[in-house]
Amino acid sequence: MTATNVRVQMQQRRDTAANWASANPTLLSGELGYESDTGKWKVGDGSTAWSSLAYSFSSDSISEGDSKAEVIDTGSDGRFVVTTENAERLRIGPAGQVGIAGANYGASGQVLTSGGASGAISWADASGVVIVDGGNFANGSSIATTSTAINGGSFD
Repeated sequence: MTATNVRVQMQQRRDTAANWASANPTLLSGELGYESDTGKWKVGDGSTAWSSLAYSFSSDSISEGDSKAEVIDTGSDGRFVVTTENAERLRIGPAGQVGIAGANYGASGQVLTSGGASGAISWADASGVVIVDGGNFANGSSIATTSTAINGGSFD
């Protein structure tokens, strides 16, 4: 028996956000619906109307339940945002700043500290933090400076 090649082009259901909202259809289980003006997608379950379906993904974000990773660019302050349980947890700002719980980039000289196994990280003053400058070993320098004594223990 000779194989037959059948060329198929798939096109997903698509419309503007306003038209989807107005028609409010129920997508078949696994059927994709695309908002052509927002770049967002929904995946049908066969029983939930469009307006009650959560967005599954878009051209600039990935969502699952109440959690999302998203790239936002308003033209002047592009950023990457991670949200869990509908609350912003982490933000990478336009100049590489690290924001905790939103645009909280800490103050100059602060460091991130752990809240433990079940706690959140937070910004804290760097007082008491050991800063070691190991020098530039590429040019033969071996200067090591610190503002705190370091007890390295036994090297035997």
